[in-house]
Amino acid sequence: MLDQGAIDWDDFRFVLAVVRGGSVSAAAKQLGVDHATVIRRVDRLEKHLSAKLFDRRKTGYLLTEAGQRVADSAEAMESTIVANQEQVGGSVARLTGTVRIGAPDGFGTAFLAPRLAPF
Repeated sequence: MLDQGAIDWDDFRFVLAVVRGGSVSAAAKQLGVDHATVIRRVDRLEKHLSAKLFDRRKTGYLLTEAGQRVADSAEAMESTIVANQEQVGGSVARLTGTVRIGAPDGFGTAFLAPRLAPF
């Protein structure tokens, strides 16, 4: 059982799913859980970090500045886990699949485009 003050590292996976899916429902579908679970896990992480990670809008969840830092850290954690699976387990873990991005023009041009080039 987790200490009340301890962060559940798995909560970062929920943040990444919301970021990648652009909505709670997309994240829930990706993770195979109910949308209420996604909301609860994101809320819990925000509480532990004492930071608002998303601006909740009718059109979806938009990252705050703090949320971007957490998402960047979560991606780094994910990369480390995948690398460790390859090194320790001897298997070649790969991320596969189709990437689809839906975003308003201004957000897509100013925010997403510069970040997609390295991807």
